[in-house]
Amino acid sequence: MAWDANEKGNHAWLAKTASEHGGVNNFIDDIRSEGYQEGHEHGMVKGAGVATVVITFAIGAYKGIKYLIQKHKSKKQVIKERSESSEAAIKQICDESDDVPDDECDLDYE
Repeated sequence: MAWDANEKGNHAWLAKTASEHGGVNNFIDDIRSEGYQEGHEHGMVKGAGVATVVITFAIGAYKGIKYLIQKHKSKKQVIKERSESSEAAIKQICDESDDVPDDECDLDYE
């Protein structure tokens, strides 16, 4: 139910409250300021919630990307190590065997 200034007692309360604020214009300004302040505080709280969600998402994305990069680097490292050990094994076989032709022992794949 809306506030009715013509309802019995409301006009007296309105006149008394306006006079306590220094007049009708000051009372209206005070109401506007309080409403603005409440809206600002509510907006800050709501904004803080949105910021929290955005920051949480960003941190999660950062950690996910960091994990994928580390996983990729470790795969590259494993491939490099296996390649080096394979080359060493091939070289050892070539060095120990006289049956393998020299052109097959050439490890330069360029």
